[in-house]
Amino acid sequence: MFDAIKYFTRMTEMNKLCQQEKFKPVVISTPQDLEGLIEHYRDGSRFVCISDTNTENLTSDDGTYGFTKRRAFTVLILSAYEYADMDARQKELDLCREVFRQFVSRIINDKYTYEEQFVQFETRSIPTQEFGRYQINGMAGLYFTLYTQEPIEVEYKQDEWT
Repeated sequence: MFDAIKYFTRMTEMNKLCQQEKFKPVVISTPQDLEGLIEHYRDGSRFVCISDTNTENLTSDDGTYGFTKRRAFTVLILSAYEYADMDARQKELDLCREVFRQFVSRIINDKYTYEEQFVQFETRSIPTQEFGRYQINGMAGLYFTLYTQEPIEVEYKQDEWT
């Protein structure tokens, strides 16, 4: 099973730009609950926030056999700036965009490794959304969603029922 927290933490730690610019990987519950970020805000100003919850959907071509589990993982890339300085905001937003671009290049590269483990990264579309100027005061950035698919066994077993 794909472990998004481990994957994106390692990606952040191994990326040269993230190392150079001191991005710190943190775990959050959802993009609306930034407790992991708040916990580490005094220690840094740049973060890759990985949500520890995901959306999941079971699908089958005929509704009977061959189910796959499709999961959506959300990652935020954020960088602090001086609140009223819009030039600084733009600079930090551009940095976050470049980190995202590099992450996508790694995801595309890694998709073949994970396919061997029967996990498919959906790379035709990786939705992203930038945060508005006043959405998170003093933070510029974006979030994106990576979708994966993997087979799942849903065979009925009588011994699981009374």
